[in-house]
Amino acid sequence: MTSIICAGSIALDTIRTPLRTVERVLGGAASFFSLSASFFAPVSLLGVVGSDFPPGYLQRLSGRKGIDASGVVRSREKSPFFDMSFDHSLHTRTVNASELNCLASYVPEVPKRLGQKNSLLYLATMLPAHQLRILKQAAKNRLCVMDTISYYIENDVEDLKKTVSAVDGIVLNDAEARMLSQEGNLLKAGRKILAMGPRFLAIKKGEHGSLLFFNGAVYPFPAFPLYDVVDPTGAGDSFAGGLMGFLAKKQATRERLRLKDLRMAMACATVMGSFAVEDFSVARLESITARDITKRYDELESAVHW
Repeated sequence: MTSIICAGSIALDTIRTPLRTVERVLGGAASFFSLSASFFAPVSLLGVVGSDFPPGYLQRLSGRKGIDASGVVRSREKSPFFDMSFDHSLHTRTVNASELNCLASYVPEVPKRLGQKNSLLYLATMLPAHQLRILKQAAKNRLCVMDTISYYIENDVEDLKKTVSAVDGIVLNDAEARMLSQEGNLLKAGRKILAMGPRFLAIKKGEHGSLLFFNGAVYPFPAFPLYDVVDPTGAGDSFAGGLMGFLAKKQATRERLRLKDLRMAMACATVMGSFAVEDFSVARLESITARDITKRYDELESAVHW
């Protein structure tokens, strides 16, 4: 089975909503991604945690079937920490604290045993120069997909564009796509981003679904309807995990990238993102089963008939 290498942040999050606050829970892009993707394919995790990172949190990742966390290193510095508040709609987020701590000085290294593997590679949000570094160290990857955030679009756009030009796919939210492309219209934004180099682009629009750009066409996908949304944190990373996990399961490569597989991968991405928001932190991803995923995928498929 094709595996995935995921490089990204593993963090401590404090999340404040009008109904409840949870403090210093397990978070970070790589945490959500790996738990989501591991339902479909094995994941090797690369990242750094600090001296204050609870051993039990790392065990929740390393002890999970399908996740190899031996590539996570421990620093003497503090762990990355993020404190955020959501309004009653859970759409508007206010960042109260953003502390990179050990992540700021972390220089990623891909273990030789992983760099030589013919795996899919996912570059979660980090310095674009670090994304390029990992891409070079894992040059034998079958397919490479990346993510980024508005901070790097605003402050490191030249290096970011170099990374975008070197990958096969990119996953962004609608605001990030508009910022990177400098286009207000998402269809124009998608076309402009693909012109930078990637083969495909997925634009996430939250409760309004997502868009897949591939081979000159655009394919819209609805969101999965939910009655209870608890915490939107990590939804996008879980979306990416579903996308990459399914592509790994189908043994996709850059030379053999099929529309049918991409569309089914987007459906899996939608399903995994919908699970992530139903509880705080990674709790919902830890509680679901493969049967739950299949049931929700079938419900989504029957509703849209793709």
